[in-house]
Amino acid sequence: MQTMSERTIPSEIPSNLLDTEDKRSWDWGLTLVLLSVASVFLGSTLVALNLSFFQLYPLRLFGIIGLVFLLTNHKSRDPFLTFIFRYTVFFLLFGFFSILWAPNTVLAIKEFGILQTGLTFTWLICRYVDTEERIELVIAIWVVGAIFVNLIGLWEVVNQQFLIKTEVGAQTERAIARIGFLAPRGIFNNQNNYAFFNGITSLILLGRLIKKYQPTYLYILNVLSFGLSFFLLVCSYSRAAIGGFTIASAFFLLFIFFSKNSVKSNLVNIILLSFAAFIALIIISPSTIESFSDKLFLVVEKNNIRTEEGRSNLYTASLAYAYESLGIGRGPGASINNLGGLPPHNYFLQILIDYGILIVLLQLWILCRVFKRLGNYKHIIHNAMPPMMQASILAFPLLSIGPSSIVGEGVFWLWLGVIIAYSSISIRKYFDLK
Repeated sequence: MQTMSERTIPSEIPSNLLDTEDKRSWDWGLTLVLLSVASVFLGSTLVALNLSFFQLYPLRLFGIIGLVFLLTNHKSRDPFLTFIFRYTVFFLLFGFFSILWAPNTVLAIKEFGILQTGLTFTWLICRYVDTEERIELVIAIWVVGAIFVNLIGLWEVVNQQFLIKTEVGAQTERAIARIGFLAPRGIFNNQNNYAFFNGITSLILLGRLIKKYQPTYLYILNVLSFGLSFFLLVCSYSRAAIGGFTIASAFFLLFIFFSKNSVKSNLVNIILLSFAAFIALIIISPSTIESFSDKLFLVVEKNNIRTEEGRSNLYTASLAYAYESLGIGRGPGASINNLGGLPPHNYFLQILIDYGILIVLLQLWILCRVFKRLGNYKHIIHNAMPPMMQASILAFPLLSIGPSSIVGEGVFWLWLGVIIAYSSISIRKYFDLK
């Protein structure tokens, strides 16, 4: 019988990956990453400089600076991260040159700028967040940033008016008349993008809650942040976001109970405490439960009246447009230009139209690879983040069809960078412990 040290090492792992992880000192790259992560929670509205042809907001500024760091890349100990670097460079170069055949050059430049910000941001996380301590720091900023964003959303729910972008619009007025309340949008352009933010955020915060040996004050902060995020997720009235969260939670429970992960007792305790809190709330304030269930019922019974902007019509028109140029795509912004300014409301469909099927297949392969890595090594890191990240990957296709477009949402690129970085950390830790 083979001992652990005698097991065959997968061919993707070079021998230098087995060295004890060096203690990285603080560097400028990490500083840029932390500033970029914090700027995600400012969005593109709170702090922004409107120039003649584009809007300069903090995350975009850091994304431009990040190009300098991209050009000074150092080879990673993990060959998968080396692939991520090459993929990022390829995607950026391809996106830049595809402006030449885009139907609307001005729109193409704008959309490519948004893409460059996101891709650079994700690569910065993969490059510099390479230890558990650094990933914990990034997620801690996420916890605090989510509280800030969701306090804005909570104010909008309580006062039933928007705080940042105060215009309502005819479509929002129709939604208010139909559901009886104003769904919050916080720092986002609409409630569906806000729902996507809280769908992804709620999953990450829930995974962080189920962790052994964390200080009480951090645990309380996590509970507060998760509670706000989950409540506003329901208030955002998005079937895609709520459905995605539900699906991910179900898979997460399966992954935990059918694995060697040591956090099962923590998960059971949280489930029991949640059930006890639910029973107490029914006794103390049944009206709160009734109001909450009414919101969920409205989500399930959401109006399906077909309009020119209906999702099925958008998807049909987008697929027909994409079919004519599957190979290299039609250029940045082509998906929006084809629909007269409307986004296709589907991330993969938008990428397919703009950049072609090769890019879509590469992105799917990356997600599949990350999923497999987290599954193979999740029992090495003693918290619930690896299985929760796996669950979020499975829910992502549903989560991403709700918002108008997630290409410009920093939280999407943050999530993508964190799950890639975490998968690399877990695999290196696995071989260090063998």
